[in-house]
Parts: sequence; structure tokens; C-alpha cells
Amino acid sequence: MRLTVIIPTYNRAASLRKTLNSLSAAALPPGLEVDVIVVDNNSTDNTSQVAEEMASQFVEVGFRYLFEPRQGRSFAVNSGLRTADGDLISTIDDDEQIDKNWYIEIHKIFNDRWEEVDFVGGKILPNLEADPPTWIEPLKEGALCWRDFGDHEWRYDKNSPMITGAHGIFKKSTFDRIGLYNEALGVKGKGFLGGEDEVFYDQLIEAGFQGIYHPKLVVYHDVPARRLTKAFYRRWLIGVGMSRRLADLHYKPIPGTRLFAIPRWMFKWAAGGFFQLVKFTLTGDEEKALDAENKPLVFIGFFYATHIEGGWLDNRVLNLVRQWGRSVSR
Repeated sequence: MRLTVIIPTYNRAASLRKTLNSLSAAALPPGLEVDVIVVDNNSTDNTSQVAEEMASQFVEVGFRYLFEPRQGRSFAVNSGLRTADGDLISTIDDDEQIDKNWYIEIHKIFNDRWEEVDFVGGKILPNLEADPPTWIEPLKEGALCWRDFGDHEWRYDKNSPMITGAHGIFKKSTFDRIGLYNEALGVKGKGFLGGEDEVFYDQLIEAGFQGIYHPKLVVYHDVPARRLTKAFYRRWLIGVGMSRRLADLHYKPIPGTRLFAIPRWMFKWAAGGFFQLVKFTLTGDEEKALDAENKPLVFIGFFYATHIEGGWLDNRVLNLVRQWGRSVSR
């Protein structure tokens, strides 16, 4: 059995070194071959130098370095996928470290259940730079990619939490059938766009592939203090809305009749969230109030991407958002 691990990276040389250290040091079980592909997504720091320095540590594990000049995570991942030759393929981020038994658990799962399982996800546990605030809960699963869904195995479906590119292991046959990641979607540079994982997960489920959440499969994700803020969460939610508009255009139109090119149900959906926000703000429930911001801010991002982005109001709106972000950070 052969596993290819793809690491898309952009201007995170220091954290990439930690990621590669974990991949080179983890225990390798008999019967599993591993190779790692670092895809440098047009970095301007010393990423290439770090990759060159770290290559000598990969003795039992193979190592390759690729350069992808087109800015965007989907471009970088797809560049790695085109050269990957493993029976299994995993993508992890450049600010993550694998558990020391990660390879062992992957081999055990697929060796025992090859005919049953097409993809596997696991825990993403945080390495927090600062103590978390009391209202942390709304940020966990999405904005912080803090994904701990318990200590019991369960199956992925259309109603479960989705698997993410930050920690997933897939049979190569899933990509052979579905294709590569949608390059119209995904983070560009240090922005807040995404959506490529949501689309790929939707394709997995629609194609009938079978996946499990396995609690013994663990990676650790660095969470800097700046992400433990309401401002970061709010900007992330607006990015979610913008990403959904891109998926609406480039993948699958969101169902429902439209008003001003936006599904009408989204207006009611966002208004419901706003009234919940007012309610919990007045009652002093900070965590529930923050959670209630989800719907109106996603709506704002969708509206912005539909009617403002690229137009004459674009820079003015962005400046207002930046000023608002700075004010709520204080």
C-alpha cells in the first residue's frame, strides 16, 4: 500500500518545517510506503530553502518539491494530485503536524477495510497560542478548523459534518472518478475564500463513496492568537458567503426563486439570524449572540460577491469593513 501526502504551502516556511518534521519522524508500519509532496504556491519567503534543507530527513519516506505559480490552494493541491502515484492520497495544511501513530492508523484502517471504506477523516486538535476566550464554541469547527467529533467511529453522509482537505485520506479512485478540485474556489494567498472542500465533499457523497470518521486518526493544528478574535470570525463568515456565491456560479446553483440574483430564502434566513443576534445580545449571552452572527454575515458575503465585488463601490466597502474589523478587535 502506498500513501501520498500533499502539502500545499504559501509563505509559512517556519510552520512548514514543523509539518515536515512530524511527517519524517512518525512511525512507519511494515507494508506502507509513503511519499510527501510539498507544493510551493508561489511563496515569497524561504519556503523553497526549508524544503531543500528538510529533504535530507526523509529517509524511509519519499520527498518531492513542486512549484505552482498560480496563486490558490486548489491550484496547488491539483498540481500535487497530477503527480501523485499513491493508492491513498492525503492533503494536510502547512500549519499542521501529524500524530506519531498517524501512518500506523491509516495502514490499519485501509488494510483491514479496503473494500468497505473509500475515505477517512479524523480529529484536528488545536495547538493554541493563547488561552481561548469563553465564547470560543462558534469558532471551533469552521473558522479554527478545530474538529473533534468524539471518540467513537461514525459514517459520513449528507447530514454529518463534512471531511476537509485539512485532514482527509482518500483512495486515489475517488479522484479518478470525481476529478480534481474546482479551481474557481479555494483560498487565494492569505484571504478568506474557500468552498473547495464543500464542493468536493458534496461530490463524494453524490457519487456514493463510503467514508468514516476515525477518532484515532489525529493531526494537530497551530492556532495563532489573532484567530481567537471576533474580528477574525466575522471576516471568515463573510468569506464563507463569498465562497458560496462562487460555488453557486461555478459548481451547482443554489435552489430557490431569486430576488436581486439571491435566493429569496436567504433573506428570511439572514433576518432570522439577525433577530437571534439582537435577542441574545440583550440577554447578555455572548456565545449565542456570536453564533447568531453566522447567517447575516454569510448573507452579506454572498451579497457582496454578487453585487459589489469588482464594481465602483468595491474599494469603499472594503475600507469600511477594514475599519469595522479594527474597531471590533479593540
